[in-house]
Amino acid sequence: MRELKGFQRFTLAAGQTRTVTFELGPDQLQNWSAATRSTVQDATTLDIWVGGSSTADLATVLEVTA
Repeated sequence: MRELKGFQRFTLAAGQTRTVTFELGPDQLQNWSAATRSTVQDATTLDIWVGGSSTADLATVLEVTA
């Protein structure tokens, strides 16, 4: 399941590159645990997707440690 955690909008010309940074803090990395009935931040691996829509295909992996 994909969730939007942050975004920046910009336009690139053909062949142009740009480095974009943004922070993912505890609020964006927590998820709901039915077992504890609260939000938790577990050590996990997250897929980070970049693109113009929810069908984006440019991705990387983020390792979260607790």
